[in-house]
Amino acid sequence: MTIYASSNGVSNIRTEGWNMAGLVFPVIEAAAVELGPILARVGVALLGGATVAGTASLSGDTPKEDSKATPDVRALPRTGESCKKCPPEAGTRVRRNHGVNWNSYRYQARITGFPFDTEACRWSEEWRWLGVDFDGFQPGECLLQETKGNYDQFLDGSIPKADQWFDGFRSMQDQIIAQGTVVRANPPARLMWYFATPLAQKKMATALARMGIPSVYQP
Repeated sequence: MTIYASSNGVSNIRTEGWNMAGLVFPVIEAAAVELGPILARVGVALLGGATVAGTASLSGDTPKEDSKATPDVRALPRTGESCKKCPPEAGTRVRRNHGVNWNSYRYQARITGFPFDTEACRWSEEWRWLGVDFDGFQPGECLLQETKGNYDQFLDGSIPKADQWFDGFRSMQDQIIAQGTVVRANPPARLMWYFATPLAQKKMATALARMGIPSVYQP
């Protein structure tokens, strides 16, 4: 910078900084030209490192997520795998004629909810499954049912000499074996015998217990 004296006493100041600036800028430009490639390489390296770090972070996160998700996937049921159902549902209702016996038919209908011939007492509906008949079936409980009405009349002397000709209890034993066999072979199916009278239940208790069939005295 140079100061000059003027005729009016005012000093004129001439700044030569423009010239200096003209010198400085070319120097900076030259330095930039020289250092540009170096800075560029440094920047690329830094960016590349960040990218690699980011990639490493992502790749590191993925296995963790996969490892957590894998057990959930394995816990899902396989396609086509069905839940275990109640086997007796494959049976069907049938009509059976056991002769006119109002007492037995009414008791059977009350316990099972199955209909019977209320006009002439000629038939009652039962449940047939795997070739075996049952008096009733409750699918919600997977429970098969067998009912026995007033069989005490053949035990308490109400009918004289009934023990000499009545073979109904022997037929019951065969029925217990037939029913118990198919039920035990097809879990979770269950079977319950219902007796309207106590003496008949007591008489059949051993045969029922042998096949694992529970019974109840339910008048």
